[in-house]
Amino acid sequence: MVKVNEREVAWKCLCKIIVEKQFSNIVLKNCVQNTPLVTQLVYGTLRNYRLCRYCWSKYIDKMPNNKVSILLDMAVYELLLLNKPEYATVNEAVTIVAKNNGGNYRGLVNALLHKVNKKDMENLPLEVITSHPDWLVAMWKKQYGEEKCREICYADLRDGRVTLRVNTLLTDREGLLKDDLFSAGKVENSLYYQGNVLETAYFKENKVIIQSFSSQLAVETLKVKDNSEVLDLCAAPGSKSIQIAMDMHNTGRVVANDIYSFRCKMIEENAQKYGLNNIETCCHDGREIFEYYKEHSFDYVLLDAPCSGLGTLRHKPEIKITTVGKDIDDLIVLQRQLLQSAALMLKKGGFLLYSTCTLNKKENEKQVEQFLLANSNFRLISSRTIFPGEYDSDGFYVAKMQCI
Repeated sequence: MVKVNEREVAWKCLCKIIVEKQFSNIVLKNCVQNTPLVTQLVYGTLRNYRLCRYCWSKYIDKMPNNKVSILLDMAVYELLLLNKPEYATVNEAVTIVAKNNGGNYRGLVNALLHKVNKKDMENLPLEVITSHPDWLVAMWKKQYGEEKCREICYADLRDGRVTLRVNTLLTDREGLLKDDLFSAGKVENSLYYQGNVLETAYFKENKVIIQSFSSQLAVETLKVKDNSEVLDLCAAPGSKSIQIAMDMHNTGRVVANDIYSFRCKMIEENAQKYGLNNIETCCHDGREIFEYYKEHSFDYVLLDAPCSGLGTLRHKPEIKITTVGKDIDDLIVLQRQLLQSAALMLKKGGFLLYSTCTLNKKENEKQVEQFLLANSNFRLISSRTIFPGEYDSDGFYVAKMQCI
């Protein structure tokens, strides 16, 4: 068996993510040679990309190509933040660059990696030490204040805690808590597990489902009742649709809509896996859902809107590197259109839940304010921003409104 060069595997994953703009979670999921070290190197380098780049680029006048620069970022992450032995990290980096660049840059990589040291990380501004773009830090300081901005930036550098939800069709939380490795979460039917839950019978027998705390809290806010008609307008990957269906005890109907058919198929497969028969999937542009379902026909509408994802940077750190202002501007227009479409589908007296996994008042509070100004037949029941450090989960925004 050929020994896997974990550093080379991690570097190639990083090139796919940064150069080809693929998603980190998908790249790692599809990486057949993935190991704990590969995952650590990929996420660690992405989370600390700006700091790592600063520490070596200060010693050079002309930048090498993208892939060599990414290799240097990864090696500096190992040296300065993982405290790996210098000889092993440097030798591996030189070997990788020699193998993949025809011998070019060997001397450069060797020289630069011997120059970097922990003093390079001293007295740096927040944007650099936490590897966030200037525009994002400036926005968070303006919207949330300097102290909260600092908290968010440092929280983005830490691993989040895996949150589980009970499959209430098969078991209950009280029963699972008899196992001392489980502890109760702060949302009804949420749990934490001490250890690798993926290797347990609980997970393999579908008694627990992996779902972020913030996502669970959003659905709990909706407080659906049995035998209701519910529309999840942008449903994929479907965890909220499944939670709603379970909260209704497999009664009523949950219409899980998504614009991509392969995602709808995934929702159908999960519904079947968890024993749910009250989920109906459909594949439409959410802005045009009224062409396929009768207006004012749902008791609840959930719009978990496409967003910039700025609350998910701890496990999608590439967003810090790839997102630009125009991307967010386009999303704000789309969110506004989806909200208007969602409003058309709701019965009088029904509830609309708007949620995002971002930290940006233009996509959150301002979006809801503008919607309410344009729709006098809706009133705000509650709204809340969840910051990454609060529950060791994603940053999230949830607003519940009622059609009156």
